[in-house]
Amino acid sequence: MINTWNESALHETLKTEWCGPHGSVEVPMHGVICDAVRQDGSIVEIQTTGFGKIRKKLELLLCGNQVELVYPIAVNLRIQTCAADGTPIACRKSPKHGSVYQLFGELTGICDLVGHPNLCITAVFADVLERRVNDGTGSWRRKGVRIDSRELETIRDTRTFRSLSDFSDLLPENLPQPFTVADLNKAGAGRHAGKMAWVLRKRGCIVQTGKNKNAFLYMKS
Repeated sequence: MINTWNESALHETLKTEWCGPHGSVEVPMHGVICDAVRQDGSIVEIQTTGFGKIRKKLELLLCGNQVELVYPIAVNLRIQTCAADGTPIACRKSPKHGSVYQLFGELTGICDLVGHPNLCITAVFADVLERRVNDGTGSWRRKGVRIDSRELETIRDTRTFRSLSDFSDLLPENLPQPFTVADLNKAGAGRHAGKMAWVLRKRGCIVQTGKNKNAFLYMKS
């Protein structure tokens, strides 16, 4: 699957892909606009970042509707930089690779909805092309280079989470019991370990059992 869409390319492509052949996109419902509604009536919402931004929308739609929240994760990112006139300057592979654990950073914004019987969350592991333009209007961190668009190149895999146990299954098997956030970090969650522990504790998937010096101890419930 390869495309070259405009600025909202990643969002638009996923919306069309998840809508299905007989569904509809941009559907008004309950005073909001749904990204897509499938033929069976289930709702699809695509969110590339900031789940908290659509929290109220989700709360509204989950009352009597099945909702699938689709979240793309760039496991491979290719960065193409062009001059202001569109002339290609460089193309490189980013050393950063997304992981399923980054999902927990987004879940902090809708924590109490995690495990809702009408909500499933699908992580889409994809190769993504990020187009940048060196026109001096971008962030100082990128020395004026701005991000113009992100485009879907290939879907590598998907993983759907329907219940709290689905999220608990992401706890690495090599974790000691009890464990700390540092243990979770080393076992595979990396820098997302703190938010993962926070979400799982809030939803009752793990319990705090004590402290080891300044570090909280957790166990799977």
